[in-house]
Amino acid sequence: METFLLLARLLLATIFALAGLGKLADAEGSRNAIKDFGVPDFFTEWLARLLPWIELATAVALLPLATAWLGGIASLILLLAFTSAIAVNLAKGNAPACHCFGQWHAEPVSAKVFLRNLALTAVAAFIVVKGRTNAGASALAWWGELRPLETIGLIISLITISIIVAALNAVRHLSKTVAELKTLIETNYAESAKPEDRASTDVGLPVGAPAPEFALESVAGGQLVLKDLLAYGKPVLLLFISPNCGPCKALLPSVRTWQRDHAEPLTIAVISSGKPDAVKDKLDKYELKHVLLQGDHATNELYRAPWTPAAVLINAQGRLAHNVATGEAAIRALVSYAVTADKSVAPLDLGGSQFTLGEKAPRFSLPNLQGEEVAIHSLLKGETLLLFWRPGCGFCQAMIDDLKHWEAKPKLSDALSPDTQIIFISTGERDEIAASSAGFRSQFLHDDDNEIAPLFGAQGTPSGLLLDAQGHIASSLAVGQRNLLALLGVH
Repeated sequence: METFLLLARLLLATIFALAGLGKLADAEGSRNAIKDFGVPDFFTEWLARLLPWIELATAVALLPLATAWLGGIASLILLLAFTSAIAVNLAKGNAPACHCFGQWHAEPVSAKVFLRNLALTAVAAFIVVKGRTNAGASALAWWGELRPLETIGLIISLITISIIVAALNAVRHLSKTVAELKTLIETNYAESAKPEDRASTDVGLPVGAPAPEFALESVAGGQLVLKDLLAYGKPVLLLFISPNCGPCKALLPSVRTWQRDHAEPLTIAVISSGKPDAVKDKLDKYELKHVLLQGDHATNELYRAPWTPAAVLINAQGRLAHNVATGEAAIRALVSYAVTADKSVAPLDLGGSQFTLGEKAPRFSLPNLQGEEVAIHSLLKGETLLLFWRPGCGFCQAMIDDLKHWEAKPKLSDALSPDTQIIFISTGERDEIAASSAGFRSQFLHDDDNEIAPLFGAQGTPSGLLLDAQGHIASSLAVGQRNLLALLGVH
């Protein structure tokens, strides 16, 4: 029995020592975990500070025979408290992160975590019941047998381990700070960059690009595709969320209100990552319509909406109608834009374009490769991508295979008109342009003085924008291979 009691004490002492040290190494994570368990804010700060030291004191108390029984009582009280808190949250359908071992290990509470704590509670109860008069063999008897040099070596080893733990913790916090600083810099850059710079970033599809098609499972059952949402004949707002995203949670009550109050001018669909059961449990209480499960599908990546919450607006014709909105404030502004008849109250950033959507494009003429002057409006048989080009541009050269593939199969997306075409507006020497045009079916026009691209706001190559069959601006100014292909329906 003494051996079993000793093993039980050593087990609990090890667990509480790791738990206490782990929480000290990640004080912020432990504080957040305590708050997520439903502890009132007033007690959270005090509990976050005291709990690691209580756990360490309990671990120490379990070792000497003189305090082992008291350590067993402390262990039982702590484990009963932890197990009860887990049971309450599971009963409510919540799954906060169990930060039991601080930075060493964290996982959402589950039946497995509950059973583990229940087993440890039974071990603590065994010590309390059986160890009242005899708590087992001594765990520290070997200490008195150490020679002075061995004792000094042990102390130095313990100090070294403490320094290593502190250093690892400092590195962890430094890495976290660097990551946060990087995110802050990237966010500030995205907000402050000039339109032509922002157009080349990899966030959001160009306005006017065909919306990528998808087929996703609905929480209500069955499968929905984009055409189902567009079948109502009105714009569609796709809201990308995560079930464990705090800002998403703050936004969801408003989504319910928007779906009710703006049902006539706008269809709102929620696309959530996460497992179906978790999504259903988290979102059922909001009574939302059109809740879709992203699952393993990278639908948000198709729309270049890498963060949550994020939203994209698609017009009734199945094309991107606005820049991607990320964050609560931007999404609220996008909803206001979507339901406002007068869109002039929220002018679009069209990537540096000198024109607004629907505005008549300027008329111009340029020579073709045979030297014949051609008026651009005479070439507009359908939707047209004006592609600003330069033969010596490496980025242009990288697009050639994709563009020729698109020419061979121009109906890659049902959202595209079968008459969609490309017209290259190219600078450079005519012989170079002719060589670059080999194998293309599309028309090449020679802009020897580079006057047309700046007229539309384009400052580099490759870049371009869509015109409709009547010569109106139909998209934002797109910069770079990926954005230009998106205008052609290639995702």
